Amino acid sequence: MILVVNAGSSSIKFKLFNIKDIKNPISTLDGLAERISVDGKLTIEINGEKHVFESEMKDHLEAVKLILSKFTELKVIGKPEDIKGIGFRVVHGGDKIVKTVELTNDIKKTIEDNIRLAPLHNPGALTSINAFQASLPNAKLVGCFDTSYHQTMPEINYMYTTPYKWYTDYKVRKYGFHGISYEYIVYKAQEIFNKKQDKLNLIVCHLGNGGSICAIKNGKSYNTTMGLTPLAGLMMGTRSGDIDPSIIQYISKETGKDIYEITDILNKQSGLQGVSEVSSDMRDVIAAAEKGNKKASLAVELYTQIVADFIVKFANQINDKIDGIIFTAGVGENAGVIREKVTQKCGLLDLNIDSNLNDEKYSDYLVISSAKSKMPILKVRTNEELMICNQTLKFL
Repeated sequence: MILVVNAGSSSIKFKLFNIKDIKNPISTLDGLAERISVDGKLTIEINGEKHVFESEMKDHLEAVKLILSKFTELKVIGKPEDIKGIGFRVVHGGDKIVKTVELTNDIKKTIEDNIRLAPLHNPGALTSINAFQASLPNAKLVGCFDTSYHQTMPEINYMYTTPYKWYTDYKVRKYGFHGISYEYIVYKAQEIFNKKQDKLNLIVCHLGNGGSICAIKNGKSYNTTMGLTPLAGLMMGTRSGDIDPSIIQYISKETGKDIYEITDILNKQSGLQGVSEVSSDMRDVIAAAEKGNKKASLAVELYTQIVADFIVKFANQINDKIDGIIFTAGVGENAGVIREKVTQKCGLLDLNIDSNLNDEKYSDYLVISSAKSKMPILKVRTNEELMICNQTLKFL
């Protein structure tokens, strides 16, 4: 068994894989321990059936013990030691971690050092790693980092036009995120296009509540939209994406709010939520726009224009034959109207979507471009958990 873990400050999301066939790991369950240190709730889903347990979990260690005991109780494992490897999603590895690694003490120190770059995400990951290590001391612990895939970006694409000392002294640079998803898409694209990874040129749009785009050149990250933090780049569910930085000072003067309050607003009250004043969920915003809500319509038009602009920019930077433009994640996989509007706004690229294919149901991937399109356009279901599972397997 291999367990895949995505932990936050008060939650542990997990998926368990059975490895009877190394080439085809089978997901046996997934679940969520939430409200850790508050009142505690554990949900485990097996074959569509949900098992819910209300239980006080004062910390991550108690949550882990509860998770493992329920695995045994539900007979998905014989004993906790059946779990031979645990793969952790970690958001930030800084500029030192460039691939999936075993979670040694040195690596854990690096995760700790990068808390300043990911204060909302890295502490929960580190706490969870320590909790599983205490409960399953013989399991192999592996870290998959959202930032590591982007460490192949050239300097011209990761540097900011700020004082160079900010880079050397404070590590101010573009890091990029969603790397595990991009890595999976490239892995999948080898099969789709029947090409080796180092021959693939792709533009991948990972559009969810958080969103980013990655220019992939010769199978490697060449540029991406998120920056030092996930606030940069695209308009998202509640994040503003790129704005004039002087807006922060201006709003501070006008409202008396400090920089922390304003940054919090840019992270949690902007994007689709802020412009539409309807919702941060694209489904709600589209529904409101279709009913004539002008702010919701504006939000959809803004969102799709910004995505299109980055696609055209990245196509120019790749400056070579592009194998495909791929839409993935919650919005990218499921919102046909967004895919259609985005491609219509990429005028210079002569993209064209087949409306029937765009709306067609699919389980894995589907080419949705028409014969008129100069580039293939696809919708592909990402699978970060499977990617983490496969990476963890390599260490076993």
